[in-house]
Amino acid sequence: MTGTTRGRPARFPGGAGTCRTQWDRSAGADRRGPTFRAMTKITRCRLGGLATTSVLILTLTACGGGDDGKDDFTKPKQNADVTFSGDPIKVMTFTPYDTDTINFKAALDVAEGARVAINNDGGINGHELQVVPCNEGADPNKAAACARKAVDEGVSAVVGGFSANGDTILPILEKAGIPWIAPPVISAAELTSKFSYPIVPGVIAQAGLAARAAQDDCDTIASVQYDLPSADSVKKLADLGLASEGHGPAKILRVPPTTTDFSSVAQEVSEYDCAVMSLPSGPLVGVATAGASLGSKTKFYAFPGTLTDSAISQAAGTLDTAVTLSPFPPASDGVWDDAKKAVGPMTDEENGGWSYMSYQSTWVGYQLLESVLKDSDDVTAAGVKAAFDAASDVDAKGFVPALDFTQEFPAPNLNRVFDRQVVFLGIEDGELTQDGDYVDLSGSLTPAS
Repeated sequence: MTGTTRGRPARFPGGAGTCRTQWDRSAGADRRGPTFRAMTKITRCRLGGLATTSVLILTLTACGGGDDGKDDFTKPKQNADVTFSGDPIKVMTFTPYDTDTINFKAALDVAEGARVAINNDGGINGHELQVVPCNEGADPNKAAACARKAVDEGVSAVVGGFSANGDTILPILEKAGIPWIAPPVISAAELTSKFSYPIVPGVIAQAGLAARAAQDDCDTIASVQYDLPSADSVKKLADLGLASEGHGPAKILRVPPTTTDFSSVAQEVSEYDCAVMSLPSGPLVGVATAGASLGSKTKFYAFPGTLTDSAISQAAGTLDTAVTLSPFPPASDGVWDDAKKAVGPMTDEENGGWSYMSYQSTWVGYQLLESVLKDSDDVTAAGVKAAFDAASDVDAKGFVPALDFTQEFPAPNLNRVFDRQVVFLGIEDGELTQDGDYVDLSGSLTPAS
């Protein structure tokens, strides 16, 4: 699986961390190129529907009883001998837990582990980091209460966490001038707000997965997704990716959101060489296992965040040829060793532990906060936002290529997608493994010439 680079390798001229691809050349308003035009066709007035699809995929992936994944692990404590200077910097991480549907309590463990690790290393430019946790309860009213608590507590930023209620949260944060670093990129507001600083690609991953399917010589390709009004828009993203490789459109297969028996879905999917799966982990596993019983050889390309270690285990080998993508190296990579030492291995965490993207994004969000503010004395909310707005060539400590928060993505309603560099992940020995070098998803949004 390793050693082979597929797609378009990312290039980082001069260490700036950006690729000179077609979208770069078309960034000016007076010379917008094919990427801008192609994205305009599908994003104008349709982003709300795409966000709804992301909500269903990612929130239904996170169902269960709220196991916080602590394992048998003694967490490091803050060293009382470390001294700090200046005022503390207070941030918030919120996440839903103790609900009947969505439970991500381990995100708070990640935030707490990051806090201790950063403070034991001297804090953020000498300032002690304090974390205010909040349970947003998978409920818009509780999410709004968390946002108001952030304002009342005088936090300088919200960092990471998980919420499907970004459209409720961000207006409250915006009014108070509080930035959100590393949001989960589920709501439309997270893709457009000037106070949002995401580090995951969001819905444009659809194009990247479809392009990869074409590169893998898939002849017939299905776009499998819930039967929602947004389905056609999601398929258009996949079709853009296919067009970037000179491939024809995918065939859309619609799955009722209430489906629990996936035999008929698997039968339909089995008629295709490959399938771009915009379904949560449970249905993904259901289709894969049902297909295996039918003798299906269909290869799956899974939406980011759905192909986790727990899903791989539940699939019992039926997803072993599947592919997904991520802005981060897999959880088995050594770059995560410090995170595991600070938080624990989370091997028993129900959502996939360190293989789950929202936990990864929360940890990386705290590392970016430390990197961007390493020379800043202004740790107020305004100071944090100003530092991120001016941050280019950001040292992401090996989790992602260097980031540039000064350059927005020139596609309508997707302008806050700062990180389009991803790695593809396959499965070896029952765990996610990196397949090749970083690839720029921007190329997947430009039709082949």
